[in-house]
Amino acid sequence: MKTYLPQIERRILVRPNQTYGILNYDLDNAYPQRMLELVAASPTAKDCWNKRAKFIAGNGFEQQDLGRQVVNAKGLTLAKLLKAIATDKALFTGFGIQVNYNANFKIAAVNYVRFEDIRMGDTDCPETTGKYALYADWGRKTWKNIMRSKITFLDQYNPDPEVIKQQVISAGGWENYKGQLFYFNPEVDDYPLIEADSVWEDFETEAGIKIFNNREVTTGFLPSTMLFMQSRREEADNSKPDSDEQPFNNVPSQLERDLGTFQGAKSAQKIIVIEYEDENSKPEFKPYPIQNNDKLFESTERSVEARIIKGFSIPKELINSEKSSGLSNGSEKKEAIREFNDNTAPDRLELSEAFAEIFSHFYTDINPAGAWTIIPVPASVSDDITGIKAGASINQLLTSALPAESKIATLIYAYGFKQAEAEAMVAPPNPPQ
Repeated sequence: MKTYLPQIERRILVRPNQTYGILNYDLDNAYPQRMLELVAASPTAKDCWNKRAKFIAGNGFEQQDLGRQVVNAKGLTLAKLLKAIATDKALFTGFGIQVNYNANFKIAAVNYVRFEDIRMGDTDCPETTGKYALYADWGRKTWKNIMRSKITFLDQYNPDPEVIKQQVISAGGWENYKGQLFYFNPEVDDYPLIEADSVWEDFETEAGIKIFNNREVTTGFLPSTMLFMQSRREEADNSKPDSDEQPFNNVPSQLERDLGTFQGAKSAQKIIVIEYEDENSKPEFKPYPIQNNDKLFESTERSVEARIIKGFSIPKELINSEKSSGLSNGSEKKEAIREFNDNTAPDRLELSEAFAEIFSHFYTDINPAGAWTIIPVPASVSDDITGIKAGASINQLLTSALPAESKIATLIYAYGFKQAEAEAMVAPPNPPQ
């Protein structure tokens, strides 16, 4: 029996692009660029990305002073390289590292390549199959058209001296050879989806809520109003048939300019003076009712935030730790850190293996011990300090002269105690028998 799911579509479509000799990363060839813009517009998604990148990079390499080793002429250190590829791994689930070889077929320099700049070569094109195309503006944000002459093609990573020799010959000598690309991709012959692709629509939703709130503030939370007025006469300077610049363009009237300055958070509740000659020309303002979206937006924002956090597989205590109770916040965060360390352990292992592979062919032995283990984020957070501060504040509250009802309410709503617990803490001790 066959099944058909008409409402489910592929998240990205990979198609050959014969013009540039690549495989398009979705129909517009700009899937990574679009996702970057959506994440940048969503505060929760940006926070989740940063958290995930931090846990993948951990506390650096276990081997002391290894992160200070310089791996190219530009001063790139292993610590900076680890942070850069961990950031790409956290969002795109992949990363790219470019390597240059010397005449002894040893890696002489290592460079970071932004994952969003990488495209796979067309497997049906003999000139680009087995290669990767690098270009800084696939999304056409800077230029309207992609310039084929500025696309750099790199060979696939392979440290075999015979393979390198053939690549150098094909490039026309060492002076024209551009090295290889170590392209980590969790997919085999396809482009990967971002870490939270299943909820990218929620990125857009949260960004829209943010824009809506901004517009409410900038318009001073004024009610929507319709203005009824007589059709205004076109002034002489509103029509310029003899001018080449914007012919027949209407210039705003003084009333329109006054209304514009009347709106905004800084102009709300101000007085505006409108002059009219007779009752027939008196402007009429009529507010029209609109649905109160405050509660709707509030519930939507909470659900969207929760789905984004779930999409990145991050424990909610690491994003919304301030919403936990004051006394339990530290222990909850410690457990969340342990959980997320376990969640990102495979990512750290993949980065360690990539470093071990690449630098085993480096021209100098920068890591004689051969240990490339990445230290997880320590779970020893400042929960003890949080508990001490909360405890001191509670003691101060209990010994204050506030009424018992106020103390109980503060313990419940500020510190997260249950009603019975708060009442027991505020109740006076039993007198000795």
